[in-house]
Amino acid sequence: MTHQPDHDTNAEEFAAHIGTETTFFRDLVEHALDGFLTLDPDGTIVFSNRAAERLFGWFDDGLVGQSILKLFPERHREAYFDSFYRRVGDGTREVDREYVERVGLHADGSELSLAFSFFEYEYDGQQLFTAIIRDITERKQRERELENTKEKYKKLVETAPDAIFIADAETGTIEDVNQAAVSLTGKSRGELCELHLSELHPSEQANQYTENFQELVKRGSVPGDSTGVIRHDMNHHIAHDDGSRLPVEVSSGITELDGKTVIQGIFRDISKRQEREEELRQERDLTERILETSPIAVGVFTPDRQLVRANEQVEEILGLSVDQLTSLSTLDEVFTLYDTENRPIDPSDGLIAEVIDTGNPIYDYEALLERPDGERYWISLHAAPLRSLDDELEYIVLIGEDISERKERESAIEEHRDRLETLNRINRLIREINQTLVRTTTRDEIEASVCERLAASDLYQDVFIGEQSLPSGGIEPRTSANVDSDYIARLSRTDSAETSTGGAAEALRTQELQLITSVESDPRFPDSLRDEALARGFCSVLCIPLVYGETTYGVLVVPASRSDAFSEREQAVFEELGETIGYAIHAAESKKLLHTDSHYELTFDLTETSAFFITASADLQCSITLEDLVPSTNKELLYYITLENAPVDSFLELARRQPIVKKARCISTESEASLLEIVFVGASTSPQVLIERGARIKHAEVVDGRGAFVAEAPADADIRTLTDAVQSVHPNARLTMKQEVKRSVQPLRRQHARLRSQLTDRQQASLTAAYNAGFFEWPRESTGEEVADSLGVSAPTFHQHLRASERKLLAVFFGKAKAMESNRS
Repeated sequence: MTHQPDHDTNAEEFAAHIGTETTFFRDLVEHALDGFLTLDPDGTIVFSNRAAERLFGWFDDGLVGQSILKLFPERHREAYFDSFYRRVGDGTREVDREYVERVGLHADGSELSLAFSFFEYEYDGQQLFTAIIRDITERKQRERELENTKEKYKKLVETAPDAIFIADAETGTIEDVNQAAVSLTGKSRGELCELHLSELHPSEQANQYTENFQELVKRGSVPGDSTGVIRHDMNHHIAHDDGSRLPVEVSSGITELDGKTVIQGIFRDISKRQEREEELRQERDLTERILETSPIAVGVFTPDRQLVRANEQVEEILGLSVDQLTSLSTLDEVFTLYDTENRPIDPSDGLIAEVIDTGNPIYDYEALLERPDGERYWISLHAAPLRSLDDELEYIVLIGEDISERKERESAIEEHRDRLETLNRINRLIREINQTLVRTTTRDEIEASVCERLAASDLYQDVFIGEQSLPSGGIEPRTSANVDSDYIARLSRTDSAETSTGGAAEALRTQELQLITSVESDPRFPDSLRDEALARGFCSVLCIPLVYGETTYGVLVVPASRSDAFSEREQAVFEELGETIGYAIHAAESKKLLHTDSHYELTFDLTETSAFFITASADLQCSITLEDLVPSTNKELLYYITLENAPVDSFLELARRQPIVKKARCISTESEASLLEIVFVGASTSPQVLIERGARIKHAEVVDGRGAFVAEAPADADIRTLTDAVQSVHPNARLTMKQEVKRSVQPLRRQHARLRSQLTDRQQASLTAAYNAGFFEWPRESTGEEVADSLGVSAPTFHQHLRASERKLLAVFFGKAKAMESNRS
């Protein structure tokens, strides 16, 4: 607890007495540089001189009568006063010349570092204490700075990356080390501080290190030598505690430490540096060997891209001698590099710049090199930095290889891969179109769906189907997709002389694909359409004839934005597509007769022709009646005829001599009449060409070399086209009658049309052939194998088609029976 002294008249009495003292005493105390304070036992100030007043900032005797506690900060008062009372209250303790240091408080609130010296004496029967006070703030500051400096020095030494040893200059005994020294040697501080400096090194080098120590001591005493530092250039090693030897760089010096001369040795582990030096040496040796022996081009460049060394292979790639190349400030003066997108590479962003920026080697940097002579080579570059001992980039080694052939192979492989991918996409597209064709029932739907699906893909552009107009022979568009009206109108207005000699017309004439590889230069592309086609991005055009048998239904024109859009494989796929579309159109046209209320009946007289049935009937003086026609595979037709008044063997012998007859056999014979089956191959018969154009043979009969047949054709059929088709086979054939027939739709006929619409062509052919060949008779007149052989299919395939058609026929029959039963109920 702090004791506060009572204020009484002692201070005034003492001051009065002091005032009567001699001038000498007054001057001595009043003008002293140190502060004087006289205290009573309670700590009350009874006297102060001017120095004390200046020290604490109290003037005009302001200190007298104050407790000495006023001169200390609040936080120290209790401790300081307790200490004062212990000194005063301890009668056995000598207080004179008692020295203490305290923190004082200035009147302005600032703090001071003070030194107090106490003197105790008795005056007029009263115990008093005089304190001589000195401001030691500056000294304490210097002490703190010195302490901080020592602490920093100690910390710097302790944390220095190099090992530091402090040894006695006279004896060489180690007195102190830092942590790096402990790590370097593998010994503890205690172990190191018992050694001589020379014992840090291998024993066989002890004499040399002793001489170094003596030289250092001698040099440290040379007058005028302010450094006293020696850097030892010899190969030094430290003996590690595990027995290994570490290379070190040593710097030694003489200095004063705490009034004592010591040797300071700084040891730097240079094992990594030596490893780096060895690596650099090996890198340079390797570079030299590569330059001398490498079969590929090697060049050494400065960071500013100047070539300083190169081997002969560089000359082969760059086309200039090494002397010419090294005389250039940079190779960028005469050579240009292009990236894989054929864009010039800025040297500031190039390979050397990247090595400089990253400091790392770079491999497989591919670029297209253009030489001064204009030739270009694909090269693969590998770049590696060569650094100096101070880790500065000194050179860059470039290894280059001509990879033009490899790039060509890769390009070919990539192109092949792209073509395969494109072909796969085309095949998928064709499959989609084929699936669409199955669901379409009219020619217009077929053509529209084909054009729309092709134009909707990103493989092709504007697509249209055209036909040849008569009599000019030019191309008229029928159906289109993604083609604007202006282009269609321009195509329609184009001079027919141009389109009649173009690729589309040629495809119609030859029934073969026509490829226009360059819209810009191919003369088969109409000149009047060329500019607009180029503006629309057309590069190439494929013209695909839509063919069934010998009939061409039009031409599919497919432009593309790629000059190489149609490979041989793509053309083969489109050729198959053209045949598929032709077949679909044929099937749609053929079914018109089943669903129309009116049609044409056309009678053709073949008497003056060389048709087989005409000539055979004349030779054998017989009659031949056509019972049915069944389209088979591979443009084959099965004729079922009744032969009367002629030997069957003689007729079959005549038939088998005909090139267009593939097979001929007798199915059954009754009295003077025989049922025969004859398979005609190719498109050399008039029924075949009519069937291909959507007509069908209703009746045919030949008697003694005179004969005719009646064909049914849809009401919208082009009679001229059908006539031309028949006369293309038999020029002397004559159209003798054309009449339009209207018929009412009877329930039975409606059911018949319903069944026919459900049967596929193969199913209908199998069912019809089986019926006509007597397969359903008992005993059978033809086996399944015989009917299958006539149709050109395997027996399992024939039976599969036959069962399917029978199932559909029965479904129609029983469906009708159920309806009739329902009506009766």
